[in-house]
Amino acid sequence: MSGPPPPPPGGAGSGDVVQVWLVPDQRSERVLAALLAVLDAGERLRAESYRSDEDRRRFIVAHGAVRHIVAGQLGAPPRQIRWTSGPHGKPELAGRWRGAQVNLSHSGGIAMVAVTRSRRVGVDVQQVRPQVDAAAMAHRYFLPAEARLVGAAPDAEDRAERFARLWARKEALVKAHGGRLAQGLRIQVTGAAPTAAHRTEDAWSKGYRITDVAAPPGYRAAVALVDRAGFRVAWHRWTWPGPPPP
Repeated sequence: MSGPPPPPPGGAGSGDVVQVWLVPDQRSERVLAALLAVLDAGERLRAESYRSDEDRRRFIVAHGAVRHIVAGQLGAPPRQIRWTSGPHGKPELAGRWRGAQVNLSHSGGIAMVAVTRSRRVGVDVQQVRPQVDAAAMAHRYFLPAEARLVGAAPDAEDRAERFARLWARKEALVKAHGGRLAQGLRIQVTGAAPTAAHRTEDAWSKGYRITDVAAPPGYRAAVALVDRAGFRVAWHRWTWPGPPPP
C-alpha cells in the first residue's frame, strides 16, 4: 500500500513543509472501535447515517485517523480536537487545540491527510477507474486543453490515469481555497508538478501551488497550498498507534 516519498517540490530552500499521511484500510474490529471512540457526537451521527457498512467503516477510519494525526502534531488528546465549519463548509480547527491547517480526502479504500502550520492546504486522492469513460468526463468538466490531453491517451487505463491526476489537482486546489469545485474546474492544472495556478478574481489573486504526491497503485493524489511560494512534502504512512490488534 505504501509508495516512495516524492521529491521535495519547490526546491531545497522551500521553508514550508506539508505533512502528508497515507491512511490505509483498517478492518480490525478492535481498531475500528478505538477509532470510533475518539469521534465527537456529530461525527458519530454522520457515521451512523451511512446505509452501507463499508462506507460507515471507511468514514470511521478516515476521521479517527485524522484526529490522531492532528493530535500528534499539536500534542493534544485525540478526543479533544474540535472542528468548526469555515467558508463553504470546510472544517477548521476550533477550541483550545489550534495552530494547524488540516485537510482530509478519501477514495476507495484509502484516505490521505495533509497538515501545515500556516498556509491553507488542500489534499485529494482519486481512485483510477478505467471502466469509466474518462474522455467523456474530461470533455464535460475540464478545460478544452485538458480534455484533449485526456482524450489523446492511447488506452482506457491511461485516459483514466490522466483524468484522475488532473481531478486530484483540481480538488486539492479548491479545498485549499475553501471554495466550490466549479471554480477550480475553470483553472488549468496541466503540466509538470509543482505548478502555480491562479485566477484574476480577488478571492484567488494570491495564487496556489500544487504538486502531485505519492499514492498506492491505482490511485493518484495531489496537495495544494495557498500562495505560489514553494513547499516541501514530508510523506508518511499512518499506522494504528495502539497495541497491535489480535
